[in-house]
This record gives sequence, structure tokens and C-alpha cells, in this order.
Amino acid sequence: MYLRNAWLPAVAGLVLLVGCDSKPADTVPKTAPMAAKEAFELLPHLKYIAVRKDLKDIPVIAPDDMTGLYGNAWWFHNHAGQMDLTLTDQEIKDLGVEPVKDLGYLAPGVSMAGMQMAMDKLDAKQIQALPPEMSTVNLARVDKLPAENDKVNGKDFATINGNQALLRATFNAGLYRLLKGVPAELWNSMELLKTTPNPKNSLETGLVLGLEGKPVIEMTARQKADKTYAIIYVHYLVQPRVLAKAVAQK
Repeated sequence: MYLRNAWLPAVAGLVLLVGCDSKPADTVPKTAPMAAKEAFELLPHLKYIAVRKDLKDIPVIAPDDMTGLYGNAWWFHNHAGQMDLTLTDQEIKDLGVEPVKDLGYLAPGVSMAGMQMAMDKLDAKQIQALPPEMSTVNLARVDKLPAENDKVNGKDFATINGNQALLRATFNAGLYRLLKGVPAELWNSMELLKTTPNPKNSLETGLVLGLEGKPVIEMTARQKADKTYAIIYVHYLVQPRVLAKAVAQK
């Protein structure tokens, strides 16, 4: 996918969409959908996971092999951190990534963007101290999974990447964290705007999700060995804080 952030400010219509008196039919599944045999069939899973909070469905739309999984997980948490999206302590526990939290790469209720904003306010004397949840967080580490050649944190890379169960959990947690960027009130109206087969890789399909024709998220789906599809890439074209503001203004 090669779309850029041109749509970041283009959400004025979202307020009207959220505030409309006539609500559309409920498109969020009440039970876990069948595994996606086509890339477009991933959307019901995304809605179901995001709104119903059924964490057991995440592995259904996760890759079945380990190839590139660490890089995907790295991107998920880094992008989530940039978008100020966090996990609660309970979610970290339920998703099985407490070891990653213990290493300092995840912090309950804290993102790299949120912490940087707080530190900027502290420097500007707009606040007297960092929020309590940030008091022991290392900004240089949170949301930044270590690289294999990291001279300082290389052992942490081996700890995560060398444990298949933990690596899968880290991937799943990152995907769930990104899905939290769309308020529950908007998932019902989220539509698939575009699918684009990758001309260089027949297993991959680009997806663009949006609201009333406005692109919100771009994703990449990849076909698994069992011929069902997984999500391997997520990128917000509209800042989650803008989506939250649209809901708050309804």
C-alpha cells in the first residue's frame, strides 16, 4: 500500500455521520465469523474483535507462519504508540504479553506519543509532574520493540522473537491495540472502500476501510496455507484522536 496521510484532516463529514438520528442496521457480528476465505471477509472479524472484545478471534486473522511476524509486531506497536493507542493492564494480561511489559516495551495506559506530549507539558511548566502511570516508563523503550542488531537490547529481541508463543501474543496484542483506534460507535458504519491485489505477491491484497467514502485505514491481507486470510499491516490515514473527537461532538 502506498497511500499517504492526505486524508488526515478530511473528516468533517464524520460528525454528521455519527450524529445522524437514523442509525444504520447493526453490521457488527454477535458471534465470531467464519475464517475469511476472501480478503474482504476480514472486515466482519475486525468489527467483531473491536466491538465485542473477543480476543479469541484475533488468532483467526493472524498469520499461521512466523515469517516476518516480528517485523509486523514491531510496526503494530510502533504505529499504535505514534497514534497514542494503549492497552490496559488487564488487556496486557489477557493477551499474554506481560513479559513484554516487564521488559519495558509496553506500559498500561501509556503510549510514546502520549508520554512525549506529557513531557512537553512538563518542560513548559503546564503540569507539575508526569501522570502516575508514566512515572516508571522509559520513553526511549516504550512501544519500540528491539531490533535484532540492537547492541543494548539484543537479548530482549531474542527473548521475544525466540519464543513463538510470546511472539504470536505480541503480534496479536499489537493488532488489537490498533483496532482500538476506531471508536465502537464508528465500526458499525465502517466499509470496505477498495481492494488491490499486490502485483508482486499473489498472496497479498491491499484493503482500504473508510466511512462514507472517506479512507480511514489501509491494511494488507495475506493468504495463509489453509487458504484463509490474515492481517499483516495496518496504517491509519485518519488520526484516531480525530475519530474520537467526531464521536464526542455528536
